[in-house]
Amino acid sequence: MLAIDMKDVWKTYKNGIQALKGLNLQVESGEIFSLLGPNGAGKTTTVKVMSCILKYDRGNVKVLGKELPDSCGEILREVGIMPQEFQGFTDLTVRENLEYFSKLYDKEVNIDSLIDTFELKKYENKKLRELSGGYKRRVGLASALAGDPKILFLDEPTVGLDPKARRSLWDIIKGLKEKGITVFLTTHYLDEAEKLSDTVVVIYDGRVVRRGKPGEIIDEFKKENLEDAYLELLKNLEGENNE
Repeated sequence: MLAIDMKDVWKTYKNGIQALKGLNLQVESGEIFSLLGPNGAGKTTTVKVMSCILKYDRGNVKVLGKELPDSCGEILREVGIMPQEFQGFTDLTVRENLEYFSKLYDKEVNIDSLIDTFELKKYENKKLRELSGGYKRRVGLASALAGDPKILFLDEPTVGLDPKARRSLWDIIKGLKEKGITVFLTTHYLDEAEKLSDTVVVIYDGRVVRRGKPGEIIDEFKKENLEDAYLELLKNLEGENNE
């Protein structure tokens, strides 16, 4: 079953910028899916459309089998979102933050289980502003899971973290897949996409230009890793645009 199905989706902003130009995108239930692309390619617009934040001009979008925009109320109860700049409530404790976000979904959620999963027990009564960047990210992820979502949207989940903290969050994200949660992430860390993803899609100028498993894209460009393959792809695309 598809968790997300976007067909021929177009979006033009009021300033005339065409962000999406017939985008087709499918995400399988239970996979870790990475959306890659240079700045301005349409990544943020895509995520905002599928998470009911932004209306599109035309096309067809289904999330969890439900049509947008008519079913956005139902869909928002089934998805979790962690923005790149997660703020939370800095003067509330870790536990209070998680309790607040769980109440937004009006669901019975085991806060103690979330605290244990993200190894936050010794910080649960500390105010959010007292935590390091890595632990604030953990609270952001836990908050996005406070509604027991079927799909989790992560925008640059490990940006700014040191290597140890990044890898710790990678392990947590892998664990979410084992629980059957569909994880949709955008990232500029190509090693992150390579290590975590079942499927990688590259968008460029509002369209999908590559889709495959990380290894398939690496092999296509005869490179050693996903980052080198991705850079070669962008070089080719930029060359075509300049002809």
